[in-house]
Amino acid sequence: MYKIGFIDDDTTLINDYMIRLKRKDINLFFVDGCITKNDVLKWILKNEIKCMLVDYKLTSMYDFNGTELVAFLNSELPDLPCIILTNYCDQGISENLVIQNLFIEREKLDADYSSPEFEEIITCLKQAVDVFDNRLKLNVNEYEVLKKKKDNGTISLDEEERFIDIFKILRAYNEVDDIPAELLTTNATKKMSDILESLDKLLNQ
Repeated sequence: MYKIGFIDDDTTLINDYMIRLKRKDINLFFVDGCITKNDVLKWILKNEIKCMLVDYKLTSMYDFNGTELVAFLNSELPDLPCIILTNYCDQGISENLVIQNLFIEREKLDADYSSPEFEEIITCLKQAVDVFDNRLKLNVNEYEVLKKKKDNGTISLDEEERFIDIFKILRAYNEVDDIPAELLTTNATKKMSDILESLDKLLNQ
């Protein structure tokens, strides 16, 4: 089953969407209990969401709209495909926060189950999940290379920060096992901690 998240400020059609998509091998998970954009990000990672379907007009429940949320998610989780569902494509596109091909007319999701329009959005959603899975595999490969560098002490500061960022994402999706906490601390942080510890000892003499 394909795992997709959905955020909307109108819940009236959620159950209908869930049933229709499940018949197409898509599990739709509705965002709940979130207030901020960061809450949504945490919800995505907790639920191992592989594609986000985002309603454009979220403002009756949230302090942001769909394009603002997608722009935030793109900066925090750039590999996650996000699709904006809207009846206001021109308005959303004009904001220039996300590219045009991320917008899909909501009427396609509401179309007849056997229609080409509905099948088009199903194909789009499944491809988005496949893309995310392939990106995860690339991240696993990069993670393994960086972990070897971390283990043998040849990793640079930038690589170390990248290693930690990749680990957090891969761990959320159960792609890697837990690692010792000290491996998630940069050498620069360790050095600063050692300096502060030495300073404390001097001051206490």
